Amino acid sequence: MLDNDIVFTLFKRQLICRVTPSGTKSDICSTAPLYPAGICKSYNGGLLVTLCSYGVSEITSDSYGEVHHIDTSGGIINKYPHTQDRKIRLFIHPFRVAQNKNTDLCVVDYIDKEGRSRLVCVSMLSQVRYIYTGQPTLKEKFVCNDIACDHHGRILLADLFNHAVHLLREDGQFLQYVLTEQSPLWGPQCLGLHGDTLWVGCEKSVVRVYKYSNA
Repeated sequence: MLDNDIVFTLFKRQLICRVTPSGTKSDICSTAPLYPAGICKSYNGGLLVTLCSYGVSEITSDSYGEVHHIDTSGGIINKYPHTQDRKIRLFIHPFRVAQNKNTDLCVVDYIDKEGRSRLVCVSMLSQVRYIYTGQPTLKEKFVCNDIACDHHGRILLADLFNHAVHLLREDGQFLQYVLTEQSPLWGPQCLGLHGDTLWVGCEKSVVRVYKYSNA
């Protein structure tokens, strides 16, 4: 059971681990030879984990990544390395993952050493729904550090260098910035959405808490 446990990845040790409420730590599984980065619970049971061939500073033309759907014992339910026809790799360096209410996998994928990002949305049949690379009016490069989905299937993206949180529709269409530098928001690193509360972890060890409308 994972309902009350904390599950996390150890990138360098290539492990997925669990901590129970009593503080007992155990290893769920090894991910070698790949390195685990992001993790979330799946609507279909088990966990979704992003896996990378190297660290982000080592991204090359040969870099690749996968998303694995695993059970709570570490057994593989499914893998998402390439499109359904096996012709195109889906990811370069998948960093974070969230599953939308329609079961699509929403994956933050780094595409170069500088952390430039894209959102790759994939069905559970490995069909690419869309790819989002930020707005053309952005002043800085689009470096997305985290992702969350709300109860309506909308997608929130933490944009590190533009100091903003993008809000997309379920189909990937940009709706608005829900937070910007004027909010104030500085260097959003991670997102947590629970009910109508949005938690944003920022640079300089600052956590900001906002009321989020699910209407």
